[in-house]
Amino acid sequence: MTELKRTGGDKSLVSIVIPTFNRAKILQKAIDSSLAQSHDVEVIIVNHGSTDNTDEIVSSYGDRVYYIKRDRDFGPHFCWLDGVLHANGDFVHLQFDDDWIDVNFIRESMAVFDEKVGFAFSAVNLVDENKGGPDKKMFSDWLPTTGIYPKRKIERRILRTLISPGAAVYRKQILLDALYQGRLPLSKSEYHGVGPDCLVTLLSMLRYTHIGYVKLPLATFRMHDTSITIDAHQDASKKEQLKRAYKEVKRYYREMKALRILRRLTGFN
Repeated sequence: MTELKRTGGDKSLVSIVIPTFNRAKILQKAIDSSLAQSHDVEVIIVNHGSTDNTDEIVSSYGDRVYYIKRDRDFGPHFCWLDGVLHANGDFVHLQFDDDWIDVNFIRESMAVFDEKVGFAFSAVNLVDENKGGPDKKMFSDWLPTTGIYPKRKIERRILRTLISPGAAVYRKQILLDALYQGRLPLSKSEYHGVGPDCLVTLLSMLRYTHIGYVKLPLATFRMHDTSITIDAHQDASKKEQLKRAYKEVKRYYREMKALRILRRLTGFN
């Protein structure tokens, strides 16, 4: 494990956490794009249970990255949480090991943060390296221009779909509170790797009134068969499980909004 200086919370530093599992062949692009950022960052790579040559790939970066390795894999959320717990920054970007970000992703995301903003996200390029063809885009038409917006502007849209953490920068505390393990209190459905990836956005919206938005597509998602989401959409049963798992999280968000209103009506502060 490569040690970086641990200094506690840093409001200028953004921690980039890269969880990885047996993807040594494509991991480097995620690492390189993270290290190339024009904003002050630290890069934390978290390897839970990989059996490929991930160690060799990460060791080539020396002390430019902080490497956490666990021999046992307890699922993606534990891996994410492990990285976030080691983060120095007050803000964190979860960089998935099969995707990458533009050199200005962190800088532009932080430019649309203020005390009212819970998270900031950018438009996304979708690249299907197997089929080729032109890239597709996500989120580029959600809002008219880069800026800070009241959450009500896109709340309905967010509840109809998902903003992947790979397109966003979150407050560290929100991530710590959102990365639940197992099920939500009243949940009956779950699916591998989904739930907290949605709740982190919704919890931000519960606690903060505004959202930061970057209209430029500064994050790139790779479409491939080993992606959990892509795999699920190719199987009817898995697709239904995925849908139900996300529905549970969004229902929880609505319930928490209702509870907040009830607290106000009853004078509970």
